[in-house]
Amino acid sequence: AAEKARAEGRPQIVDPGLQPAALTAALAALLAATAPLGEPAVAVVVALLQAVTAAGWFRLNGMWPARQGIALAFLGGLAADAGLLATGRAHAPTVLIGTLGVWVLLVIVLQLRSHASADERLYGLTAAVASSAVTVIAAGYLAAIAESSDAVVVGAAAVAVGTLARALPLPTPAAVVLGLLAAA
Repeated sequence: AAEKARAEGRPQIVDPGLQPAALTAALAALLAATAPLGEPAVAVVVALLQAVTAAGWFRLNGMWPARQGIALAFLGGLAADAGLLATGRAHAPTVLIGTLGVWVLLVIVLQLRSHASADERLYGLTAAVASSAVTVIAAGYLAAIAESSDAVVVGAAAVAVGTLARALPLPTPAAVVLGLLAAA
């Protein structure tokens, strides 16, 4: 899909549509429902969120399947989870930034091993780094839960409502504004 879009001069990012928005809203609702139960319950939901995020980012960019990139991004999320669970909220920025740094290096090594063309490697590099970053940052919910489960509930509810509103079949600018207003 990415090659076809590139050949036609169209943007390579695939519009996700209502089904992925519903999945995102369901994951956000699950996160909001488990937030009052504490860190262990949230850790399970965050790991599920990270798995879907790692795979979904590559699909969104028209690079499906990208097994090595998906696995690497998901492992980055799990490493961030383990680091946050082991160190606690006080070290959350250090854990997340450190994990991101290591995972960017691992993604670069993975892309250097690729036998694809230079353009394809660069596109793969940007998708893999972005997927890893978003997946690792999702671990921030574990740091937030230690501070306030209410904050996690409100944040997850905003994501659920905003994502569903953005997925409505409206012109892009109107859908973006509606999504932002709904999330607020």
